[in-house]
Amino acid sequence: MRFPGLRHSICPLAVWLVAALAPRAANASEIKQLRIETSATGTRAELHLDKAGPYRLIPLANPERLAVDFPGTQLAHGLALPASAGMVKGVRTGQPVPGTVRVVFDLAAKVQAIPTTLETTASGYTLVLEWPGDNPATAKVAVVPATPPPPSPDPIAEIARKPAPALVAADPHASTGAGPAVPTPAPALPAVVPRAARPALQPGMRPLVVAIDAGHGGQDPGAHGLNGAREKDVTLAIARELARQVNATPGLRAYLTRDTDVFIPLEYRARRASANKADIFLSIHADAAENRSARGSSVYVLSTRGASSQRARWLADKENAADVIGGGRVRVSDNTLTSVLLDLTQSGNMKASEDAADHVLGGLKRVGNNHKPDIERANFAVLRTSDKMPAMLVETAFISNPDEEKRLTDPAFQRTLAAAILDGIDTYFSRQPPPGTLYAARAQAAQPAAADAPARTGIGGSR
Repeated sequence: MRFPGLRHSICPLAVWLVAALAPRAANASEIKQLRIETSATGTRAELHLDKAGPYRLIPLANPERLAVDFPGTQLAHGLALPASAGMVKGVRTGQPVPGTVRVVFDLAAKVQAIPTTLETTASGYTLVLEWPGDNPATAKVAVVPATPPPPSPDPIAEIARKPAPALVAADPHASTGAGPAVPTPAPALPAVVPRAARPALQPGMRPLVVAIDAGHGGQDPGAHGLNGAREKDVTLAIARELARQVNATPGLRAYLTRDTDVFIPLEYRARRASANKADIFLSIHADAAENRSARGSSVYVLSTRGASSQRARWLADKENAADVIGGGRVRVSDNTLTSVLLDLTQSGNMKASEDAADHVLGGLKRVGNNHKPDIERANFAVLRTSDKMPAMLVETAFISNPDEEKRLTDPAFQRTLAAAILDGIDTYFSRQPPPGTLYAARAQAAQPAAADAPARTGIGGSR
């Protein structure tokens, strides 16, 4: 189907109009590049521009398309259009009126795009369009292959490989290392179904979506280590490894808010997760302190009524400043009405966030010293828009500590951290399984085992 004004059908009149408007085009913004990428959770289109300007989204049906108009914009000379990928069957450009560029995305199915974002980059601006949905035929997962890692001499990695009742590393499908299991019998757990009898993922069951947010990115590097490690690189590596382990766990599916080195405003990170129907949101960071000996992990949840400690307040202020570094504007919500409304939207989610964060902190305790023994609370901007799911911010270790900086850049330690975090996620969903999921089916299958437990174990009375 041909559209009037497309590049392959420019008429003499259109050529004359373009020539007449040449002086105005000199000041127009320019679309320098078009890219399309696919992942396990959807399709992402990027339009790279040299200047920020207005744009308009035009959804079209029968057939399904999304047109984007850019007034006062022109295409870069020799711009190459990307090939079809994922939900996008094809890309075309045209000129509906002089001075306006139209980019048309032909879609494979009717799907609502995630709210667009205009990201600031070192070379200009990037308009990001995303369509959620599985693409099994074309998916290219932006994480390393799910192959078992080689044995590591790291003592913390050895701790992660020891079997525990709920430890993910003890599962054959999510092992973080090689070697035989320690032949120590586990205590009787009446409510646990033997693995061989556990139900498998069935048609109609929905996977639980784990949204993983790699902190910082793009022109916001985050904290720096003494040996040159950057927080944005460390968090992306850990996020990718966690996504790999999540995707290898039956009943779970990972969504990465970013899988490249790009800047995303804080308020859009949890919104992206919500648009992808996430069931839990984790923002991954690497802590820093003036005290170079500070070490260990911490887990934070949102608080709209003050921070739990001076350290938590300082950390929230530091993390919230990421939007200033990225060129965005920090929105201050200090007036009483705004605080009350935020409190109301978050109140139902606060308890779930605290429960989930407690389990993740418990997983991290098994692999190293936690910086804080309990979860902390502060007003983190990245968690404010997470009112539809449990959310937390995980400070994995101190990048300002030279020893922990070295570990944070070690793939073996990254696997260990990811396994510990996944342990907490798995425990949380096992104890509070959402309906229609594999975790709910397992909980239902465990009920007869729990009922028969006193006769089998010799324990009398009710639990």
